[in-house]
Amino acid sequence: MNGIGARVDIVGEEFYRSSLEITRASQDQAQTEASPAMEEGGRKLDKLEPLSEEDKSTIRFNAFGTAAGFFVNGYMYDISTVLLTMFSDIFPSVANDNTLQSAIGVSMLYGVMFGLLAFGFIADYFGRKKGLIMCSCLVLLGNIIGVCMNGTSHVGMMWMMCIALGVAGLGMGGEYTCNVPNVMEDSEQLSTATRGRRVAMLVMCLEVIGNYAPFAVQLLLVGVACRHSYLGIASNCNWNIVARLSFGIATIPVITVLIFRTKMKDSLMFKKDQQRRGRRYDGLDLFVILRHFLPRTVGTVIMWFFIDWINYSQGTFGALILQTVIGVSLFKSIWIALAEGAAWLMWLPFLAAFVVDKLGRRKTEMLGWLWLASTQIINTGFFWQLKAKPIAWIIWSTFVAGFQYFVFIPVYLVPAEAFPTRIRATMYGISSALGKMGGIVGTTTFPSIWLRWSGGVSKTNEGLRKTMWFYGGMEYLAFIICTLFVPEYSHRSLIGEDTRFVELRRRHCARFALRWNVTSEDLLREDLKRYNLKDLIRKFFFASKQNYWEYRRIYIASLCRSEKLLNLAHIEYVASLPVDYKDLTLFSSLLLK
Repeated sequence: MNGIGARVDIVGEEFYRSSLEITRASQDQAQTEASPAMEEGGRKLDKLEPLSEEDKSTIRFNAFGTAAGFFVNGYMYDISTVLLTMFSDIFPSVANDNTLQSAIGVSMLYGVMFGLLAFGFIADYFGRKKGLIMCSCLVLLGNIIGVCMNGTSHVGMMWMMCIALGVAGLGMGGEYTCNVPNVMEDSEQLSTATRGRRVAMLVMCLEVIGNYAPFAVQLLLVGVACRHSYLGIASNCNWNIVARLSFGIATIPVITVLIFRTKMKDSLMFKKDQQRRGRRYDGLDLFVILRHFLPRTVGTVIMWFFIDWINYSQGTFGALILQTVIGVSLFKSIWIALAEGAAWLMWLPFLAAFVVDKLGRRKTEMLGWLWLASTQIINTGFFWQLKAKPIAWIIWSTFVAGFQYFVFIPVYLVPAEAFPTRIRATMYGISSALGKMGGIVGTTTFPSIWLRWSGGVSKTNEGLRKTMWFYGGMEYLAFIICTLFVPEYSHRSLIGEDTRFVELRRRHCARFALRWNVTSEDLLREDLKRYNLKDLIRKFFFASKQNYWEYRRIYIASLCRSEKLLNLAHIEYVASLPVDYKDLTLFSSLLLK
């Protein structure tokens, strides 16, 4: 507004109400009503309607379904770790085939990436519950293919296993975009102050427990079928039993989760938002995202990219690293993985979940990156001393890896909080999918980087040490980017963010209407509903300029009607309101100053 000199933050509800009620307000009156609301920063919207007993029961049931789903996700993520190590032990052709090793490591990640993109839209358009049922069906199908994998040789069978992992990955990707937004919206209904802790415990903590479930299962299978399998020695190992039963046993919890999915429900926030907007997206959604949400999107994408690069590459080849550094059998490497989990990795996520609301998302993630980077550098600097003492290597490397969860938990939370309900699952899918590219890149390049820095003949400890230096530098870079671009949404109402998004749409719509000369006659047309973004894009590429400009003007008039901007006086008033928006990143704050 003209009378307000400083840049201000948008608070939706006060403007939303006043702009509907006052169509010819003076600038002075608008200032009086707007200023208190802008100073509040959206916190007047934190009060939610009381929940009925049925609503509370639904939220509890959704919580159980979420926890069970992410336990299965965790199991599936690490199901191939032991199998890759086993096949590399038994078959020299696999041990020397970087392409096949990378394919086993990334096939699931490719599925997860495409599942995130597809199910993000499905969850926002059709609903969270429908998407979750489809996800569980895909994970079940992937496990069935894994049990039945076959080929003319062991290499062909492993490529079929890659297909099984990819199909399961599609459903696992959808688990994030359908489940995390749903449980985040449920948690908002219960308590804004403890929202992060509840989501972290139901999602990340259960996924971590699931990460170690396949090790427990495969420890028994290897103990029966491959107890004496060492690197390059295929004696006494019935690898078929280990591979097929690893997938077969997983079908039990997958079927259980699928049954529960039929009883889950969409969150109350999603239902209300869908009632308000219907199943419809338009050019205003895209414009507001590009205009106001890019800094936070940079933070969510790059942080996920870096942590997935580090986690998946080192996790996929963790057993091979252990065998190279200290030399252990396959059976002992699994024992060590389980011991590491019991010692640090299974309780540190819970610790991070308890501090993420108190410290805030950004500070928790900064702590995690700084700790990871510093301990990685120490680990690399004392590489040879730690290698000489195998127990010291195991303890310290476990200590280093455990604090990655101080990064992971904010990385999981922020994309589900930083975007409104209207596009929450879609933007969560985009953020996570682009992040998963980090896991793909890291897992694909890790064996090649290790081999090249080893001299290009075989993987050596010196090459591994150089690779660790590289990872330490990457973690320090991630710390700097986190400081600048990760938004802080602790203790902020998601309802308030929804209303801010709606109000941004209205204000930009009013400004476009004035810029493109929408008339009173345009606003009264009876055929406005047939004007849409798809045809606007087609006119832009294939119609004359005059034809495109005409269609664009009427399209904006149709958006004005949908936003309840019904006359030019009202449009002029709403267009005069400010559109400055604090997206809660340090970068944007510095830029505004």
